[in-house]
Amino acid sequence: MVVRFWYAGPSMKSSKNSIVPAQVEPASLLAKSDARYWKTRLIRRSYTEAIKFVRGPEYSTRIEHGGVSFFFPLGTDDEPRAAAQAFQIYSSVANEGWKAACDRFPREITVAVFWGWNPLACSYTTLYSMPTDSLIRVEPGRPPLKRSCRVWVIEPEEGVRRALTLWIDRQPGFRCAQSFATVRRAADHFRADSTHLVLINRDLIERPGGETIDTLRELVPGVPVFSFGVYEESNYIFHSVTGVPGGYFLLRRKPRQLFDAISPLARDPKLSPRFLKREIEKYFQSLFDLPEGEPMQQELGNLTNREREILICLSKGLSDKQIADALNISVWTVHGHVKNVFEKLGVHSRTEAVIRFLQK
Repeated sequence: MVVRFWYAGPSMKSSKNSIVPAQVEPASLLAKSDARYWKTRLIRRSYTEAIKFVRGPEYSTRIEHGGVSFFFPLGTDDEPRAAAQAFQIYSSVANEGWKAACDRFPREITVAVFWGWNPLACSYTTLYSMPTDSLIRVEPGRPPLKRSCRVWVIEPEEGVRRALTLWIDRQPGFRCAQSFATVRRAADHFRADSTHLVLINRDLIERPGGETIDTLRELVPGVPVFSFGVYEESNYIFHSVTGVPGGYFLLRRKPRQLFDAISPLARDPKLSPRFLKREIEKYFQSLFDLPEGEPMQQELGNLTNREREILICLSKGLSDKQIADALNISVWTVHGHVKNVFEKLGVHSRTEAVIRFLQK
């Protein structure tokens, strides 16, 4: 039986944020080096209630520099203090670089774990990186069970490793036993009898000259190995894995539910990768398997036949060039149809269009 997985999960577009009005000069008249500029950039982010460092409401801001951007929590609901903190973070980025800023300030990240690749099955959540020893305001994790699934994490950034360690320990039946910055360091400690699951940042295995996931599996035969990605927002997950023939399934989970797809490992930590793969497929299919024969017209609203074809291609992750080749039309024609699809569905991105299509 062929299992179809589709993209399903809310977007984290900025439209879900509330821009805070402030009685200051328009931002267009102010420079980023002016603290008043950041008062106009204060927002309240979605999906952060469970991961905040402070009690009560909190402002955040999006900082962009050199083509890179992230959302940063500002630790306060006071506008002047929040703007001053935003200015301080931006100054660190501009004067010392992104690495120095990320080593010093927590930032909002989307962590996506890829349980399968074709069709793509992924669960993701929002976390704050933890560049310092500051404690996050969450309930303590449960004491580890005697048969807890021991997880090893390979992630180059220390602040992200800390965050993953904290939240893995809060997955029912799982605990982070070890974390490493590189595959080489992890390989020196690998023991199949002390490792039940390995998670590795996909940047380490996909960059030129990097290790492959098959190499890791050879080091720990019989141990499931999965990759994960770290993104600014959930939309970037979809764009980073386009062109999957079997379709997509991206599911947002709360931080404590990120491992729901592999919950059988909590009951049997030595579950074989092959059996676990079947359990993962069953998990995603049971949640979002689309009924056969459902009228296509109900799914696609008032789109034309060509626009429907375009939207179906988008749901498969095809690029504009691939869509043009598949439908034997020009790339510019594809652009026009995509624009019409956005307008008719009331969305602003491919991700939102696919979500609207598949959740109708």
